[in-house]
Amino acid sequence: MKRSFRFGLLPIALALTGSLRADDQAAPAQHPDDVASLRADNKQLSDELASAWKEADRLKADLAAAQAASAKSEGEAADLRKQLDAAKAQAPKPEVEPAPSESDAAKQLADVQDKLSVSLRSFSVLQDENTQLKASVEKANADNASLSQQLDAARASIASLQAQAAATAQVAAQVEPLRSELRLSQDEANRLAVENAQFRTRLALQSPGPGSARPSPTRPGQAAAASAAPAEAAMPPAPPAPRTYVVVEGDTLTKISRKYYGTSGRWEDILKANRDVLKDEKSLVVGSTLKIP
Repeated sequence: MKRSFRFGLLPIALALTGSLRADDQAAPAQHPDDVASLRADNKQLSDELASAWKEADRLKADLAAAQAASAKSEGEAADLRKQLDAAKAQAPKPEVEPAPSESDAAKQLADVQDKLSVSLRSFSVLQDENTQLKASVEKANADNASLSQQLDAARASIASLQAQAAATAQVAAQVEPLRSELRLSQDEANRLAVENAQFRTRLALQSPGPGSARPSPTRPGQAAAASAAPAEAAMPPAPPAPRTYVVVEGDTLTKISRKYYGTSGRWEDILKANRDVLKDEKSLVVGSTLKIP
């Protein structure tokens, strides 16, 4: 009987369970790819469990066949006992039959002894076969019990994996709104940086040039703002921080373009700005960071 799957099913399930528990303890907010990996592991364990069920059914069929063969052997042994009794009954009885000659009696006795020997040998062979069949039945029962234990362990592991997958999906669902808020905060920070740069530029234009003793002309109401401007306002404005976006599942370049520009027609600009990450518009990778020009 081929039972190689028995040596690989339980260790794989236990190893996956330990790995998933360690990952849950190390990083509570897992990536959505972990959910897909868990689902793939779950499917693999389900396939192995189905194979184990098929093997258990085959072992049950073998057990039934062995029991039928044992019953058949016992029936044949009973038939041999009847034949032996019949042979004994057919043995010559001196008190009833006329006394045969010594040679005929010796011949008949030898024939009866030969028949008895053959019957005894056949009976011994059948007993040995019956013993072997009983041993096979006991081994099949033990194998069936071991398979049942492994199936129970596999079911428990699958249930644990499913629970962990559900917990991971729930964590991912909770993390996604936080990522959206972070992206909005980054956009707001970038907008404020641009406004700050524009404000510094205006202050630099309103301040007097170097070496000039006279203040530059200002409009009414702007003198106080010009005098209160810090000295560093004359420095060139710092470039605005580049906008970035982390790709999530279901994103496309057109969706990202619509999110930042209000139109889906600028997806090519995003593709050109991220040639070091993207080969084409279909090569988005979940979790990668894109520059938004």
